Amino acid sequence: MSQQKYSVRVAERADRMLILHTEFLARVSPYAARRLLMDFKKLIKRLEDNPLMFPFADEVDVPNIPLETYRKCLLNKRYKTIFLIEGNDVYIDVIIDCRQENEDLY
Repeated sequence: MSQQKYSVRVAERADRMLILHTEFLARVSPYAARRLLMDFKKLIKRLEDNPLMFPFADEVDVPNIPLETYRKCLLNKRYKTIFLIEGNDVYIDVIIDCRQENEDLY
């Protein structure tokens, strides 16, 4: 029996965020930047396999969202990834550095 695979799509905004986070890390540690990208690839694989394993995001994670719509996961211990599942598609909307204030992102 084969398990259902999901198609993961990264929003342009999330892609830009990942690039900014990676560029910042590369200035401090090229190794840390490479690790972030490797961890992101692993996350994509996990989302393709089973995005339902991650918990729902709440008001603290994303203000003004309907309950039980978006999900969240932690990337590289510092970056919160917020995504939505619609049918067989997973949409990554934002990748937030948890060490920063991010009210302007929503």
